[in-house]
Amino acid sequence: MKYSEGYLLDNRYQFERYIGSGTFGEVWVAVDKATDLEVAIKVYISMDETGFQEFKKEFQISFELNHSNLLHANYLGVNADDKRPYLVMPFCPNGSVSSHIGSMSEADLWRFIRDVASGLAYLHSKNPPIIHQDIKPDNILILRNGDFVITDFGISKQLRATLRKSAKSLNSAGAISYMGPERFSKQYQAVKASDVWSMGASIFELATGELPFCGMGGSLLKQGADMPELPEEYSETLNMVCQACMTKETWNRPTAQQIADFATKYINGENPTPTWVKSTEVAQPTQAAPAVEEKKPEPTPEPAPAPTPEPAKNKRGNMNMTVVASQNVEPNVETPAAMPRFISSQEEQKSNIPAWVWIVVGLAGVLSGFVINYIM
Repeated sequence: MKYSEGYLLDNRYQFERYIGSGTFGEVWVAVDKATDLEVAIKVYISMDETGFQEFKKEFQISFELNHSNLLHANYLGVNADDKRPYLVMPFCPNGSVSSHIGSMSEADLWRFIRDVASGLAYLHSKNPPIIHQDIKPDNILILRNGDFVITDFGISKQLRATLRKSAKSLNSAGAISYMGPERFSKQYQAVKASDVWSMGASIFELATGELPFCGMGGSLLKQGADMPELPEEYSETLNMVCQACMTKETWNRPTAQQIADFATKYINGENPTPTWVKSTEVAQPTQAAPAVEEKKPEPTPEPAPAPTPEPAKNKRGNMNMTVVASQNVEPNVETPAAMPRFISSQEEQKSNIPAWVWIVVGLAGVLSGFVINYIM
């Protein structure tokens, strides 16, 4: 069934204007005919009897919760026209903090942190703990006095699965942006620290106007992405708290109570020490040791080819000396093969003269000898 302005729900709540919708239902501003008060009506999707009984059981649990930073639901009903369950809640004319994304001052951010962390600490203190699992700007409303309150709490993982099944949806739109790294594990279990991570992502978005990690939530952080920082106009203390909430290691994050206590002291003008940091780390912040570059072995230079020695001029005349040495012989080892041979240029030229020339020269020498003897 599609609702419109003027629709009368259960002959008591007259719809005035539409506020918004999500995966699990839609929200309207209505007038309670019995009290003439403006109220907020959240009408959920249709569900079977089993689903409604789960919803009713959880409403009974959440109805007992009472904290100044939780938006308390006053009544649970079922629309007689379409069998859709609905909740009646106080109307917050200032809307949600999503209207302040990118424009929230540091003073307002500290109040946001204090109020949301206080509400989460209360939910987490219950036995068993109540994990919100969907902290984001859309689910934080602003009361008339300026306080921040959490809405859509008290919905268990089992009920969410039932609602998603009824809505034929695997997940609510935009929720991934506020999910911590552990929520992308194969066997994810709802833990308190997951709400803290979502709060940190909300702080970052309210301050910068952008979602951390490009809107991919802790999935990018899990893959080794760098932790983003707030702009310089915000204090280092606020940046430290925001980053502490979004710490990659689940159990290294501060608790909601620790954040609430820290923010309260900071707002009161104190100089609080973060209790989630070890005392040694506060006194002497650990610094990362300088990276030592691994020395790579120097490549062995290839042996240069031995230059061919130029012929050396002998002091004794014009005899050119050529050194002929054996190859592949270790240095400083004297072997016959390693000993050089010296060959004169005259011998080299002699070895190239034909044999008949030497015969002629020999005969000429003999004849000259006879002639000399004859003369003498």
